[in-house]
Order: sequence, then structure tokens, then C-alpha cells
Amino acid sequence: MQRSKIISDLANKILDLSLNHPVRVGISGITASGKTTLANELAEALISSGKDVIRTSIDNFHNPRKIRYRQGKESAIGYYEDAHDYQSFKEKLLVPLGPNGNLYYQTISLDLEKDEYVNKVEKVATKDMILIVDGTFLFKQDLSDLFDYKIFVDSDFKIARMRGAKREERAFGSFEKAEEIFLKRYHAASKLYLEQHSPQVHANAIIQNNVLNNPTIVYN
Repeated sequence: MQRSKIISDLANKILDLSLNHPVRVGISGITASGKTTLANELAEALISSGKDVIRTSIDNFHNPRKIRYRQGKESAIGYYEDAHDYQSFKEKLLVPLGPNGNLYYQTISLDLEKDEYVNKVEKVATKDMILIVDGTFLFKQDLSDLFDYKIFVDSDFKIARMRGAKREERAFGSFEKAEEIFLKRYHAASKLYLEQHSPQVHANAIIQNNVLNNPTIVYN
């Protein structure tokens, strides 16, 4: 199916939801499956339809380095367990925008480059806004129910690894080193996520994203 058609269909599904609080859309998938690209495209489609969109990522809610890397910089378990500050993610973003929430929210808790917590002034949402969040582990059991619409971006590990290694080649010094890190850390952690939480089962929509310009979609 043409990519633009899938984005349009997803946007319409979300627009059809009628809630008394902002619609919280989560986009999950293994690392480098194409989550961020899809999230940006979906946000643009919703904005074009006249909606106000809050756009952020779980990567704006990292833990500080001393926590992120306490099990080692290349540790899969460390990435899986320690990379993100889920408590802040829930308390500062998902819960305030959910049922009986006060609508005061933040889209970031840590400045990753400075490795410092951000004391950002809270914003105030309106009930007709839409939140779009992307992140690898969003549909862990203690987070999944805090989303009103869940999209899983499915991609073969090898294809995602090639994409990710190319993207992170400069950061890790070479394509080969980036690929090694994906194998040992990011995708080893992603496999734990799939095994322990079965995120596809909980998704409202699954996008098979191996071919970027010709994805397919299944609705649960």
C-alpha cells in the first residue's frame, strides 16, 4: 500500500476517537524500525487536518549517564532496564493527559547532551489535542494501558540493523562498530522486549515497514 495512504488511514482512525482528554498515541517497534519517521509523518497529517499535536519521544526521558550505563555501555540488559526514566515519563506526560489528568505536561525531563535534568515550565493541553510519542519499549506492561491508540512498526532485525548502523556510523566511528552495538545492545534488548511483552498483540495497528515506500498495515 502507498505510504501516504497508510498515514492518511491512521490519521483518520485517530481522529475518529472521542475521548474527554487528549488522545495519547504511542508508536513502538525495535530500534531503527522507522518509528520516528512514521511519528513525524502522522503528526504532520494530523496538523494538516487542523488538530493541535504534542510531539515528543521517550528519548526525551532518558536516565542520566550514571544510571543508563551502570551495567555497561554495551549491555543489552542495561539498555532494556536503565535507559529511560519511565516514572517521569508517566508522571510528567502520560498521566496528566489521561483520564482525570490535570492537563499540565512536559515533553522532556533530561537534557541528554548536558546530562542534566530539565526543570521546564509546564505546558497546558486542551482536551482535543493529540499526543504522538515514539519509543522502542513503549508497550511494556506498565505503560501500555496509558496509550489510547497503539501502533507497532514491524521490521526485520537485519534490515533495521543496516538502517541503524548507517544512521549511527559517525557516532560510533565506523559502520562495523555501529552494527556491533546494534547486535549486542539495541537489538538484543529489543528481542527481550518482544519476548516479554508481545507488543504486537497489544497494538491497534501493525505496520510492516521493511520496504519504506511500500509498507503494509494490519488492524487488530
